[in-house]
Amino acid sequence: MKRLMLALLLRWPWPCAALLATLTVIAGLELFDWDTREPTLEVDPAIAALLPRAVADLELFDDVRQRFASDDLLLVTWVGDDLFTPQNLAAFKALARRIERMPGVEHVESLATALRTRVHDDYTEVDAYLAEIPDSLAAARALRDEARGNALYAGYLIAHDGRGATIAVRFDATLSARTLIAMVADIAAASAAEARGLSQFLSGPLYVRLEISRLLLDDLYRVMPLAILATFAVAWIGYRHLRGVVLPFLANAVALLLTLSLFVATGQTLNYVTVILPPTIYVVGFAYAVHVVSDFDRHFRAGTARSAAVRAALSEVALPVTLTALTTALGFASLSLSAIDSIRSFGVWASLGTLLAWIAALTVVPIGLLLLPGLQPRPPGPAGGRWVARLASLAERRTGLVLGCAMVLAVVSIVGALQIRVGTDYLENFSPESSQRRDFARLNEAFAGAVPLQILLDGRAPDTFKSPAALGALHELQRWLVAQPEIGGVYTLLDYIGELERVLAPELVDADPVPASAGVTSHLILLGASEDVRRFADPSFASTLLQVRVRVAASAELNALAARIEQRLEQLPANLHGRITGSSLLVARTLDDVTRGQVLSLCAALVPIAGVLLMLFRSPRLALIALLPNVLPILTFFGILGWAGIALNLTTSLVASAVLGIAVDDTIHFFVRLRDAVAHEGEGTALRTALGVVIRPVTLTTAALALGFVALVAGDLRSQVDFGLLAAATLVIAWLIDLTVTPALAHAAGMACRPRAS
Repeated sequence: MKRLMLALLLRWPWPCAALLATLTVIAGLELFDWDTREPTLEVDPAIAALLPRAVADLELFDDVRQRFASDDLLLVTWVGDDLFTPQNLAAFKALARRIERMPGVEHVESLATALRTRVHDDYTEVDAYLAEIPDSLAAARALRDEARGNALYAGYLIAHDGRGATIAVRFDATLSARTLIAMVADIAAASAAEARGLSQFLSGPLYVRLEISRLLLDDLYRVMPLAILATFAVAWIGYRHLRGVVLPFLANAVALLLTLSLFVATGQTLNYVTVILPPTIYVVGFAYAVHVVSDFDRHFRAGTARSAAVRAALSEVALPVTLTALTTALGFASLSLSAIDSIRSFGVWASLGTLLAWIAALTVVPIGLLLLPGLQPRPPGPAGGRWVARLASLAERRTGLVLGCAMVLAVVSIVGALQIRVGTDYLENFSPESSQRRDFARLNEAFAGAVPLQILLDGRAPDTFKSPAALGALHELQRWLVAQPEIGGVYTLLDYIGELERVLAPELVDADPVPASAGVTSHLILLGASEDVRRFADPSFASTLLQVRVRVAASAELNALAARIEQRLEQLPANLHGRITGSSLLVARTLDDVTRGQVLSLCAALVPIAGVLLMLFRSPRLALIALLPNVLPILTFFGILGWAGIALNLTTSLVASAVLGIAVDDTIHFFVRLRDAVAHEGEGTALRTALGVVIRPVTLTTAALALGFVALVAGDLRSQVDFGLLAAATLVIAWLIDLTVTPALAHAAGMACRPRAS
């Protein structure tokens, strides 16, 4: 296979170049919609990609969404001392109606739609609070006080202090991310126009997710060019010729465009996990291409003819590059076993991108080396250089010291790793001064809470939740929930019945909100219930839904609260069964599960890597020795998280996976070169020879990739900044380990990597 590829590339470089160029152009065209003149690559904020398939939590969420309603809402909030005036209420109602008419809006809830029940002498009137706009300031203030006194809406649609009102918008679940972002922008513009100077803002979990999606895509388009420029700069410093700068970029571009075009063509969209696909593929491709260029450079500068240098470089580099591509692809492919769609998708496409980067490095780079002008052979410099001599001496004469330091580093890292906290707070993606965090806090302060949860109680028979016993259990649960510090409000069927009792039978109102009998409850519902009752009970009244508003957004806090609620639900009467759900809770649980799963997947990825090393060395002991330098930088990364107090979250957990492939690449290249050197030179100079061959590409790769990841600091999202800085730091640590600990381990093993006689 290698001989056939060499023959094709060396004999027909121009046709091969034309074929690759054509495929790349076709792939590039797939990433742009010429009708809309917009990129086809987009970020999807939907929670579906972050949720596991066919599990009880997801089934419950879907069941509640179908029987009652989804809690994944956009919240449009107006705040001001003079909000409740006839003019402002008219504008508020106009905005609500304007939003209702937008295509793709499924439901709008506000004081313009919230129903109130009033009893007259000979009839009962049920209409919306803003069915008619108050004609005076006094009437507007009276309406405000009446709404504040309604247990169903206080803290939800109207602020506790009466200074704010909210419009809750529910969208069609099938809308694309681009459409949703555009609609939210239209709603924001409409709100600003109608408010006429009143303080207004958009918030809620859906809005925050949309903002993160928008910024993720903006960051991707802004940061990737900076990362590419960083690799250009390092490649120029390292090679000082056009080939060394351009060819790694071209190989990466081909692999990346082909991968992303297939990604888009199959209907995929980026999400919180798969958004790191482009930089990951670029990282892998750059590492492979640099090794090809460096090997060619070494032969060509020694006076070897161009085509012969290409042949020699491919002959030497094909095995280690293929092995590293295989181990990296297998590591990514192990993620495809995840139950989470986004993780599975990332594993599949990163694996494909790795293989395409491998192919591009072994085709695009050699073709460019043959065709691009601008480099003349010249005598090589001193063999190995001073740094190679020092590193080899350190490994041979200070073996114990190097390995002892590595052991101390491992122990310190383990101690730090034991202190890691797991949790994702999507609000921390924004700076403390950002409008997103400020408005989220304002919503939490003025209203019952910005984060919704839902609790479903199921009875065993129809009309269960008309009986005093079941409603009494509901009342006790509601009181317990309100007492939890994270919860700002709880809205239940009992509140609805209480409002009916207050309006229809005020003489029955007392300290106990539970009606005296099921007959009284049925009578109240018969006389005054509207469609609003479906927010809290199914048609048979065998199930009821509690709507909870929470003031925390971090996954760790939400999950801790959910655990306490689940313990409390176990104390319900035997005929009642309670379960907690909600879009925010599912995301929180999945984020933490995915984070922990990433660590397990990282461990699983070491298995195929160990298998490849075992096939290479045909010795379990040597395979283990070669594996250790890859484990140490990852262990150090987790130690940094623990000692620095950085949470292990969905973003930081991906750093180890991204870095592992590069660390494995460098280690395999070193040991393959060492094995060849031992076979040809003997053990005396093999270590120095192997270091002399790999030190340049390994150093260039590390410098370029570290600077490329540091470019993420230019992004708006803190998660991307953390990812970039941590990835860069871990890459540098891996580089140091590969140049010190890896040679020392090889020397301690007695240079026993000599291939066995067949």
